[in-house]
Amino acid sequence: MIQNMDKIDEQRSDSVPEFCIDAASIGNVARFINHSCEPNLFIQCVLSAHQDIKLARVMLFAADSIPPLQELTYDYGYALDSVHGPDGKVKKMACYCGAEGCRKRLF
Repeated sequence: MIQNMDKIDEQRSDSVPEFCIDAASIGNVARFINHSCEPNLFIQCVLSAHQDIKLARVMLFAADSIPPLQELTYDYGYALDSVHGPDGKVKKMACYCGAEGCRKRLF
């Protein structure tokens, strides 16, 4: 589900995306790909048959050759201290990806 973030964008800096992809309740198989601070996939927005960035497809690509049976992961891309709760307070979530360079926090 894509939610328009215009109201939030007005309140925060330009680094907040205009849209946020929320796969908590609906989505394709990509919603089951886990986060890693050292991922083997990267995200790219792809335009097809138009030039409207708001209609771009979000696609995952291999960053390098991935051996069979290796878990597919990508960096969810949260900036630290960028997620706020309904009360306006910064929300924090620990990261347990296990990567050597783990940031120890997802957001």
